[in-house]
Formats: sequence, C-alpha cells, structure tokens
Amino acid sequence: MVRILCTLTVVSILATSPALVSAGSPVQFDVGYLTPANDVTTPEFQNARPGYRLLQMDLMISTMVDSRIADDLTETTFFVELHNPRIQIEDFSPQTTLQSPYAGNISKENRSELDINGKLSANKRFDKSLGADATLGFNRKQATVEKVDILPELKLVAASGTIHRGRGVYFRFNRTSQTSLEGTTMLGIVLAVPESWSADTMSVRCQAKLRQSVVPGAPSKETDLPESQYTVAIYQAGDRYAAEVAERYIQEESRWLETKRKYADEFHDRKKDSPLDYLTSIVRPSKPISNIDQYLASSPKKATRDLPPTVVDAYYRFQQVKSMMDGCSGMRPFARGRVADESAIANSPITIEMTDD
Repeated sequence: MVRILCTLTVVSILATSPALVSAGSPVQFDVGYLTPANDVTTPEFQNARPGYRLLQMDLMISTMVDSRIADDLTETTFFVELHNPRIQIEDFSPQTTLQSPYAGNISKENRSELDINGKLSANKRFDKSLGADATLGFNRKQATVEKVDILPELKLVAASGTIHRGRGVYFRFNRTSQTSLEGTTMLGIVLAVPESWSADTMSVRCQAKLRQSVVPGAPSKETDLPESQYTVAIYQAGDRYAAEVAERYIQEESRWLETKRKYADEFHDRKKDSPLDYLTSIVRPSKPISNIDQYLASSPKKATRDLPPTVVDAYYRFQQVKSMMDGCSGMRPFARGRVADESAIANSPITIEMTDD
C-alpha cells in the first residue's frame, strides 16, 4: 500500500510539472512575418565593397513565459539564418555582454598594527632607611591601513556571434537577478547585400532552456524545450514593389504549407475516385507520395491529373511568387520594368507550362 501511494505521488508530480506538459510549450515565441531594412551605406563601405550596400534591420521577438516556470527559465537563444548565400552579416547588436551583481568595485582594506611596550625598574638600598627607586617605561604604537579596489566577478548576460561563415547570427541570453527573459527582445542586424537587392527571406529559430527538479529534493536538470521556427521576409524600406512581393510570398507560402497539411493523408493513401481507378490500382498499385513538392516539380502533368485542383493551384501560386522573390533577391535575373502596375501583383494571373521529361 505504501509503495502504491509513493508511485501515485511521483506520477502526480510528473503530470503537473509544466516542463513536461506535452499539450503546449510553457515558453511561447512570436516573430513578425515582415521586416523592413533601411539603407545605411557609407562612402567607406562603397569603396571597400563595390557592388554592395549596407542595410540595417530591427528584428523584434516576443517571449511569453508561463508564470509557473518563470523562475526555472534560464536561457533563450535566437538564430537568424539568411536564405540568400550572397548576403553577409556585417554587424549585430546586442554584442556579448558581461554584468556584475555589484554597482561598483569591491573595496578591500588591510589593517596592521605594531604595539611595543617596555618597562625598566631599578632599586638601590644603602640601609633600611636610606635608598632610591627608579622606573623607566616606554610605549610605541604604529598602525598601517592598506585599501585596495577589486574588480567584481562578471557573469555572462548575453552572447552573440556569426554562424554559417557569416550568413547567419545567433543571440543567447541568460537570466540573472537583474534581467528577465520574458518580454520583447530587439535584435539589430546590419546586412551587406548586392546593389540590385530589394527583398529576401530568412529563418528565425527560437530555443529555450529550463532548469528544474522533476522530483522535489532531487538535483535539478536542464531541459531543452521544443524549438520554434519562423520564415520572415525582408524588404528594403520605401520600396513598394519589394514590400508587396515580400508580403505575398509569406501569404502564399503559408497557404501552400497549410494545403499540404490538409491533404497529407490523401497524399499518403492515394485514394481512388472511381471504381475504374480502384481496379487499375490492383493491377498497378500506386505508390504513396512522400514529397509532394518533388512530385509536382518532376512530373507536373501527371501530378496535375492525380492531385486535387486546390493543391495544384496553391503550389503554382507559391512557385510564381517564389520566382518573383528570386528576382528581387538577385538570385535570378528579373526585368522589373515589365511590371507596369506594381499594385496589380496580388491579382496577377498564373501561367503554368507543364512538360514531363
């Protein structure tokens, strides 16, 4: 009976531990889907890097923490990874930061004292009634005080640096008694982009770590929470066409991903629409579609016949805006002058040329 009660107690603790709740992460992140970048090119940079410009963007990331684990959150890390290999990270902020829990230096005082006492007595008697007494004494005291200022120990609050040979950057923040990991974090990033660049995409990955005891009284253990990943579109501030392409790219990508999730089971099972399809599948069984993007790209005519029209439409809409984004990012030559009305991008027709090799 005692063993059963102990088991139930442990199971209850595990079930109510916020870090182990599978229904949702106790740390939620949020990142905007569009980020403007301002031109900050200097004459010195133009001379050093001909054909490139400097653009500065501010990326805002919000972190919401479940109050039950607020004291257990020890670290958050953000990765910003650019999709365009021609873009380089030139600068970023905040830089690596060390902080002390003390307001100033620590003062240390060394005190030493020297105390010398001496006494000399002399007694001379000639007889019982005649004699002399003499006493000589001295006292010397010396004190020395040495005061030294010691630099306090510094703890790492924030660390940052480039990744992927300068095509990405990371930011890591540690919780201290004077800082909080909850709220809004502003990341400043300076990019070196080609002169023809006006829009692009990047990935933002957010991670968090907790340190807590699974069982009260046991040693604490560090736990990595599930990672959150977002696609963010960047565009040059003031460029209306680039802003509209960037916004449409995010919309069509989200629509395409949602369509794939919606029809995931159908892609896998390859359901038959008619008895003839069913009989044909007995003779020539169809294979499940493991990669819908590859299937549509390699066999567009066959994929158009096999897949629902909604899936095909979502795929080619995304491919069209992806091609437009490639033109803005410099990945593919793009004749921008052929667009007479930039505001008509969202309603532009889709042209599909399908050839099966």
